[in-house]
Amino acid sequence: MSEQLTLAFPLKRAYTLERFVGDLGERALAISKEPVWISGPGESGKSHLLQGLCQRSEHQAGRAFYLSLSNQDLKPDVLSNLADFDLVALDGLDHVVGDRDWELALFDLTNAVADANEGWLLMASRCPLPDVQFCLADFASRSRAMHWLQAGQLSDFEKAQVLRRLAEETGFHLPEEVLAFLLDRAPREIGALIRVLNRLADESLKSQRRITIPFLKHVLDI
Repeated sequence: MSEQLTLAFPLKRAYTLERFVGDLGERALAISKEPVWISGPGESGKSHLLQGLCQRSEHQAGRAFYLSLSNQDLKPDVLSNLADFDLVALDGLDHVVGDRDWELALFDLTNAVADANEGWLLMASRCPLPDVQFCLADFASRSRAMHWLQAGQLSDFEKAQVLRRLAEETGFHLPEEVLAFLLDRAPREIGALIRVLNRLADESLKSQRRITIPFLKHVLDI
């Protein structure tokens, strides 16, 4: 087994495209084979989308490679020889962009994938692509020429879908009036809403109380 394969993160099987809410997966697939940079705040679905696309590639007998660059033990040479994969998904670019050695390795990878003309390169960061501070002009130019997609921009209807499913999977009842109040009064970013939902579930279990609007107000101190 190659060094790259041993370092690849295991895919979370729940992170499928079918479970991804929103049209970002469809938009990404519409430009497949062209490099894509996805940005969005923490817990906005970037990792889910990348891993879902990897699983789709594997189900179609492709070879996919997903790697989170948040691991501080990684070295730039981990990106060597990845152009042979059908799909390469690199998460957490914020952790390495600004480091010259990493940007050189990323630039070499983007060139290798482009030259092979067979694989698909996906990258993801929290920082919006236009605001990323690169140190290598060539890599900056190549990156800003990629298709740029923004994660986490869900409608209230889509956010409600996510929260209903999480409540169902967690095993607690989330009344519609509580859900509507939560969407209206809690932070708008989906990651923050999920954290609030998890907190409600924990507090409900500890206190053995049903989740109601007064209970929600008490937990959130509003």
